[in-house]
Amino acid sequence: EAFYESVRTRAAGIDDAAAKQTIVKDLYEKFFSTAFSKTSEKLGIVYTPNEIVDFIIHSVNDILKDEFDTSLSDEGVHVLDPFTGTGTFIVRLLQSGFIKPHDLARKYRYELHANEIVLLAYYVAAINIEETYHSLRGGEYVPFDGIVLTDTFQMFEDDDELDDMGIFQANNDRVVAQKERDIRVIIGNPPYSKGQTSGNDNNANNAYPTLDGKIRDTYAKRSTATNKNNLYDSYIRAIRWASDRIGEEGVVAYVSNGGYIDGNTADGLRLSLVDEFTSVYIFNLRGNTRNSGEKARREGGQIFGSGSRATIAIAVFVKNPKQATPGNLYYYDIGDYLDTKQKLAKIAGFRSLAALPWKQIEPSPEGDWTGKRNAEFARFTPIGEKDKSKAREARVFAVYGRGLETSRDAWVYSYSSVELASDVQRLVAGYNAEVDRWVSAGKPTPVEKFVSTDETYVKWSRSLRGHLSKARKAEFQDRHVTTGMYRPFSKQHVYFDAVLNHERSQMPSVFPNSDLANLGIYYVGAGSAVPFSALMLDCLPDLHVTGAGSGGQFFPRYTYRATENDPSTLFPEDGTLGVFDEMDGKLTAPAVKGFERIDNITDEVLTDYRQSFGKGVSKDDIFFYVYGLLHSREYRAEFEADLKKMLPRIPKVKAFREFVKAGRALSELHLGYETVEPYPLIENATPNASLRVTKMRYAKEGRQDNKTTIIYNDGITLTGIPEEAQEYMLGSRSALDWIIERYRVKLDKASGIVNDPNAWGEEHGDPRYILDLIKRITTVSVETVKIVNELPSLEVIGA
Repeated sequence: EAFYESVRTRAAGIDDAAAKQTIVKDLYEKFFSTAFSKTSEKLGIVYTPNEIVDFIIHSVNDILKDEFDTSLSDEGVHVLDPFTGTGTFIVRLLQSGFIKPHDLARKYRYELHANEIVLLAYYVAAINIEETYHSLRGGEYVPFDGIVLTDTFQMFEDDDELDDMGIFQANNDRVVAQKERDIRVIIGNPPYSKGQTSGNDNNANNAYPTLDGKIRDTYAKRSTATNKNNLYDSYIRAIRWASDRIGEEGVVAYVSNGGYIDGNTADGLRLSLVDEFTSVYIFNLRGNTRNSGEKARREGGQIFGSGSRATIAIAVFVKNPKQATPGNLYYYDIGDYLDTKQKLAKIAGFRSLAALPWKQIEPSPEGDWTGKRNAEFARFTPIGEKDKSKAREARVFAVYGRGLETSRDAWVYSYSSVELASDVQRLVAGYNAEVDRWVSAGKPTPVEKFVSTDETYVKWSRSLRGHLSKARKAEFQDRHVTTGMYRPFSKQHVYFDAVLNHERSQMPSVFPNSDLANLGIYYVGAGSAVPFSALMLDCLPDLHVTGAGSGGQFFPRYTYRATENDPSTLFPEDGTLGVFDEMDGKLTAPAVKGFERIDNITDEVLTDYRQSFGKGVSKDDIFFYVYGLLHSREYRAEFEADLKKMLPRIPKVKAFREFVKAGRALSELHLGYETVEPYPLIENATPNASLRVTKMRYAKEGRQDNKTTIIYNDGITLTGIPEEAQEYMLGSRSALDWIIERYRVKLDKASGIVNDPNAWGEEHGDPRYILDLIKRITTVSVETVKIVNELPSLEVIGA
């Protein structure tokens, strides 16, 4: 009732058509996202500003005139909005003036089509479109028969069946009629579906075998990415579906996630688009909020507000049988530092793609549109290679893999070993009880519909449901508790377990035993949502060390192979601790009962480097050389486009020894961050001030952070942080940003678990741990920046 009252209040006295559309979509979006949040997440409900809707309509009409000698008003030009929401695209088309008065009735009755899957939106859209037509045409009220309550993707699935109960017979008739239409124009805002964020949601994206099969045979087949899951996101499904729906002739115009413009996974999509369409227009609206600092400021405002964190783009795809393929690609970037209002004003000023100063782009053979790769990069030695057909080629590391993906971080990570044990034991008890209940019930399927979705009881994932389906029980064991690097310079206790961790990749062979020492380079870059970075670690890395969306890879110095009869024994009861010697960079005392240590730097690369730099080169030298090189600003800048799309490739440079030295120095800093000399920050403390933190923050100067000062708690403030400390970036944050972000008392709302960083220092007998850590990370940051600034230039020798 409050919602409808707000509609009446806001709509009173407004007679401007565009303003009415804004009110309808804003109220519906805010109401729906609150009342039906899971459906909103699953279907990616985001509604479109009028400026973008009008731009798309004007652009389509101009394309129809220029390439097909027709218009939106002409007979036979059927227009479909397959994801209509509140009907804004069809309403604004009716109001645009492009449909001539004598064509309006025909267009409305027979040639305008809209689909919507959400019942509330369906009714809002129908009334919205009908009322708009009535206000233009007058006379008797005419229902809009062009709208269909349907799942657009499901309509053309091979196994699609209409409602056979007769409940929606009229809707069935509309489905059949629309499928028979020769659709020439498809416009709209495809869903931004991200599906479920938790395995407990039972909110996974729907499967469309026929449509997804076409993606597999086109976009995915031509992609070089290893993980191609993103190609089945709803907005990419919408592109594939629309291309097939218009057949050999027509126009598709969408505003959508623009990750396909330069995303690593989308190389096959980019190649296919240029081959399938005769003209491709990409208007990049920017707005990627997964950046920070200067990059984030350049990205500017978000077109859809909080509705999307991704790059947004308007795309117009044209199939003209009179033109040849591969088609022409036109690109325009809206520009830097524009807020949302400025972007919308700029779009409104252009009115149509006909007014844009397009840049024609020649795609690279790899499918790059922007940020094309450097041909020289491909000649360097791969840092690693998983393609078995290339296994014999030289590579630096024999084995690498993703960090630990638990899918239940709140349960299996903690600063407190006591709390971790308690949480895991509670999780084990809950999970085992569900196994028993499932078995007692006769093993019903599907499992996800049977198990409890209470996240205070069990946190589910695909793998854990798989273990349940095999009636596999979990067991808490103290020896499975180890140390992990959850975020930069944020060690936590972690439960490393085959059942309770979702995916462990190569990590069981890298850190098979808490008594076995190892170190390696955690890297993030290719296909990641966060900027390139590398960090040396000597403990189990999380998948997202540098933040959500990072999806990093870990390149270990060594791997371990079980030598006992039972290779599944990953945690022997006894063993000898291997120690990392920071002075010579070697692991000493490597022998542990039941395990053989294997050098992970390949013999091939050692031979190659000895030929170039002398017989004295060791595998340790190569390891630290790589770490030094990955910090080179020149390397990152010159090969920025390549590093976004693929794993690093390592050139041999003339200043090899200088990079080895720098890599060792950086490693000592980054591994020894808990023992480096604290930076002499000024510590202002009230008498008897507590050393505990709840949530640290930077001081403020107006609305801006003053990053020279950290407010530790109500009684302690640290000042004198040098500006250069903020230059040491790990992903989208500085090292000090990470300390402030991670060392706070955090409640996980879903599980009710509290993670208190003060526990780490208390358990290690150091109540000043966090306070001194700020000073130590300041030292690490300043010294890292100094070493990086002194790195020699890249003078590459023969590849």
